[in-house]
Amino acid sequence: MAERTIICASPRLAGRSASAVALAEGLLSQRFPQDTLTRIDLARLSIAPCVGCDACRTAGSCFQHDDMDGLLATLARTDELFIASPVYFAGPPAGYKAFLDRLQPLYWGDARHGRRRPAHLLAVGEGGDPYGWEPLAVCTCSALHVAGFSLQRSVGCIGAHAPLEEYVHEWLGMRDGEEPLPPDATSAKGNEHGR
Repeated sequence: MAERTIICASPRLAGRSASAVALAEGLLSQRFPQDTLTRIDLARLSIAPCVGCDACRTAGSCFQHDDMDGLLATLARTDELFIASPVYFAGPPAGYKAFLDRLQPLYWGDARHGRRRPAHLLAVGEGGDPYGWEPLAVCTCSALHVAGFSLQRSVGCIGAHAPLEEYVHEWLGMRDGEEPLPPDATSAKGNEHGR
């Protein structure tokens, strides 16, 4: 039995990222009914930003005790991670960036040296930013690395009329609900088509 976690990184509970996560929940539950699936909406959590004090280097944990404590416990038992995030100025929204930065205590631990678990990113945006959405993928890849994850698939659902369902299937590694793609398959489809 595997444990999968889906994170909605949007500050909006009813936006396109949340719609993508709801669709993914249904598809993953159908495909893997025996597995555990956990959904996390960052908009419902209280995660203070990292203050860069480096206290976690010696303490092994952050001095700030908030919802990040429970989120770290969930990540520790997660076998596969899916994240849907809107694109803000080519990068992550504030709440998602706080989550990524608060992975810092794991940098000082052993998680980055162990087995790499697969992670997959869906970037959701209106388009039009001349810098694309690659900075979001880079931030995600770098931060998840210290938590023992490897970003294996990055999919860009870019454009106001981009077909969300199509991109969600790709994000989950499915082609129209069929067999999963290999975990290392990557895509920048939204960028390739100028959406």
